[in-house]
Amino acid sequence: MVWMVIGGPLVVVIASIVTVTIAVRNPDPVLPREAMPAPVAVAPERMTPEERLQAEKAVLPANQARNHVVSPTLPKDD
Repeated sequence: MVWMVIGGPLVVVIASIVTVTIAVRNPDPVLPREAMPAPVAVAPERMTPEERLQAEKAVLPANQARNHVVSPTLPKDD
């Protein structure tokens, strides 16, 4: 029974040390801004209604978009 009391936390400590070691030895590289693809700017008048809806959804704040995952309609401005 004592081995469970000591063994459980010991396994967690060893796993955290292994996780920190992996994270320190293999950091994720930071990509320069030049590596990011440039967004294509299209005038809203030349977009189809579906393209315009997708463009408007892309700029919605996260708290509004989160509430409209199921229904793809945009919130109305009051």
